[in-house]
Amino acid sequence: MPAASLARKVSLPLLTFYGLGTILGAGIYVLIGEVTLRAGVYSPFAFFVSACIAAITAYSFARLSSMHPKSAGEAAYVLAAFDSKTLSALVGLAVIVIGTVSASTMVKGFAGYFLSLIEIPEIALMLAVIAFITAFSIWGIGQSLAIAALITIVEVCGLLFVIYAVVDVNNIPVFEVPASESVISQTPVILFAAFICFYAYIGFEDIVNIAEETINPTKVVPLAILLSLIFSTVIYVALSIACAVYVPASIFESSDAPLAAIVEFKGYDPTVMALISVVAIINGALVQQIMAARVLYGMAKQKMFFSVFKAVNEKTQTPVIATLTIAAFILLLATSLDLVTLAEITSAITLLVFVVVQLSLLKISFHSNTANKLDFILPVIGITLNFVLVYFGYTQK
Repeated sequence: MPAASLARKVSLPLLTFYGLGTILGAGIYVLIGEVTLRAGVYSPFAFFVSACIAAITAYSFARLSSMHPKSAGEAAYVLAAFDSKTLSALVGLAVIVIGTVSASTMVKGFAGYFLSLIEIPEIALMLAVIAFITAFSIWGIGQSLAIAALITIVEVCGLLFVIYAVVDVNNIPVFEVPASESVISQTPVILFAAFICFYAYIGFEDIVNIAEETINPTKVVPLAILLSLIFSTVIYVALSIACAVYVPASIFESSDAPLAAIVEFKGYDPTVMALISVVAIINGALVQQIMAARVLYGMAKQKMFFSVFKAVNEKTQTPVIATLTIAAFILLLATSLDLVTLAEITSAITLLVFVVVQLSLLKISFHSNTANKLDFILPVIGITLNFVLVYFGYTQK
């Protein structure tokens, strides 16, 4: 009897919502305040710059996913480019660390929110949250992504409600740059804010790791990456304009939950936004666990890691052992590291993986008869811009 395999049940809408949910995650619910405080009226420019850099970076993922539609996408791309199982395994493990650390960050953030309301043991709460998302991850990819899609719709509605609450159609001020400044003169400020914004776009790359469970992946995966980036950018830019124009900076200075603070400032009950923020955190942890488990499965299937992780349950058609292993590491990290350390680890490793993936497209393109000019130009631009963001992110603090 042949071994059970992953089920191809993921359609374009489901995959797009998966990507959008991963991008939105919990990040924008905190980052909007940080970006607005630092960039002020320039924050929409910062989000747009980040979107452009994310799109250029995403091109390499979209292009490679059409060539190699596999789980453990990044590891598969590196293997195809450099023919090195060692380097490929390191990249795959880096992606697993990103997903696991991201999920740990979200679980810890969720616990911190609830512990301020209800006094229960932190470890018990974390165990409950991880058990909840693990159950959905094991249940089935179709069911998991359907739940993630529903939560993503709630997240989007929450962000749209904030925009609605903030914008006053009867009092639309002129959006203008201060007379003593210019957009060009504020480039360092914009790029530093763009460095912060960029992490609100991280997540599009997770889409490639669902390729083996996607219907017609060579076409659907690249399109889902594009659509999720477009939808998130429209929401981010609209939200940043609304906040820069209508919301005083003091609102962001005095709150760690900026969106709840905004709706309260506008006279609405902040409870709903607080609940949506918590739901967003759960969704973010769920999709990160799904991604990390698929990478672990894909590495085992490609003989880059222990073969036990390629086992797929015949009934659920999900990699149960890989999923449970990721859950254990999420719990370990969430109970041993602080939020700042977790976030810094995620950021550094993510940018490193982005650079390696873009180098992979360059290498493959040099030996391909089907490569086009963009396969050479965009990775070079993307790598350069990734390093520019890092430079301004760490020198303009």
